[in-house]
Amino acid sequence: MRFKICSLILLLASGLIYASTNDLPTSSPEAQGIDSAQLNTLLKDIQASGTPIDSILIMRNGYIVLDSYFYPYQPNTLHDLRSVTKSVTSTMLGISIQQGKLKGLDQPMRPFFAEQLKGDIDPRKGDIDPRKAAITLGNLVDMHSGIAWYEWPYTSQSSAYQMMESRDWNQFVLKQKMDDEPGRTFNYNGGNMNLLSEVIQQAWSKPMQDVAQQQLFKPLGITQFTWGKSPQGQTVGESALMLKPHDVARLGQFWLQDGVWEGQRLLPAGWTANLIAEAKAAQTYSYRRGFWLNLGKQYFQAAGRHGQFIRVDPAQQLVIVTTGRIPDQNVDETRLNQLHQLAKNTQPLPENTAAHSELAATVHTLGSPPQTSNTLELGKDWYGKTWRFTAKPWGIEAINIKPDPQDAGALIWEVDWAKGKNSWPVGIDGAYRSKPDPSANNLKLQARARWLNSNTLELKTLYNEASTYWKYTFNFSENSVDLKYTDDEYNSGQATGLLIKP
Repeated sequence: MRFKICSLILLLASGLIYASTNDLPTSSPEAQGIDSAQLNTLLKDIQASGTPIDSILIMRNGYIVLDSYFYPYQPNTLHDLRSVTKSVTSTMLGISIQQGKLKGLDQPMRPFFAEQLKGDIDPRKGDIDPRKAAITLGNLVDMHSGIAWYEWPYTSQSSAYQMMESRDWNQFVLKQKMDDEPGRTFNYNGGNMNLLSEVIQQAWSKPMQDVAQQQLFKPLGITQFTWGKSPQGQTVGESALMLKPHDVARLGQFWLQDGVWEGQRLLPAGWTANLIAEAKAAQTYSYRRGFWLNLGKQYFQAAGRHGQFIRVDPAQQLVIVTTGRIPDQNVDETRLNQLHQLAKNTQPLPENTAAHSELAATVHTLGSPPQTSNTLELGKDWYGKTWRFTAKPWGIEAINIKPDPQDAGALIWEVDWAKGKNSWPVGIDGAYRSKPDPSANNLKLQARARWLNSNTLELKTLYNEASTYWKYTFNFSENSVDLKYTDDEYNSGQATGLLIKP
């Protein structure tokens, strides 16, 4: 069903220490050259802006100095990482090369798809386009395959959308025409990473997810994750990986250490350490081996839709992780850059107990439901009535809203929609209410609302594990209700529902 909890935990080795089940080492910000007062100010600014960030985690010199979660997102909850997955797929390619399962980045793609490419042979020439035959694994991971592809915007016209609607994702990618020589032009192509997933699966004779579990996640101490599959049962290479923020930070620290973890080298030497230097030498686009590069400031990052970032700054020994559900059109790196700027001191600062306390108070506030008034009484004229939508916005056929008889701070939202009928508890006192959603593998749908006035109800829903939200604004009148709806993925619309009289 298309229908957000945050808490903020600060781990301080000196002064204030908050319990954590994660064994990553922790430190006060000051001990690692970061000012707690500046962190506190920035967190308050983020709160005031309403930017839908779910978590922020900062590691400096191998220590967690900030571990933060914004209501309703909760610690130790898996989070959809979107295109950060591509950087993990790249990492699995590197591990496969390091383990001798693949020969190297110059290895041709063609032998792994010999049967599928047969349908692409031009009978007049007796072979496929020589440019397609020349694509290497390195071309795929660098997004320089030369395959014609239109990733954005993600609508029915985009190649990415059409791939996911197709019966065979790999076949869809392989049948696309070539529009350039491989290795020459950057073109962001999620299909490249799905092809690499198949290559890795063939190299290990098992799905990439299983390889990752044994060869990457287990050594790093990552014990819980989910990773989606394509319709063919192949691990998705471009997206669909879900990890906890602490485990996302482990990946960042692993990349910072050039693929070495607890003395064990898992990636080829220079896989991440040489990203910037190699890109400068090649005078190529600022994307290499699944990472976005800042050649001037010399950091690299994994990035995904809606604010999923793992920024790695080797010179500063810094890893910054953010997760969120920011609308596509509003995503920028302003907050990430501000967090990065706080790590400008490389030497320890004097401990500041007062600043620690203030930061901890902000942490607690951000992690708790907001203190707002209960607006239940405002909507009393519209409770218990049924409104039917002929346009079926997002599949909704009819709604009925009424007070929850067992919870004075909640509404019950009854919905008839494409997959049947359901009812959802909706917090009306500032706190989300939740209920398992059978249409989403029983993930808990979080919902809350507020009456803006006696006629207008604003309602928001989300799953903590996902990176999206859905927002509905109902404007009620005597015989009809006007609905405006939007999410953080370019989708929006409006519809009118008519009152069904008894």
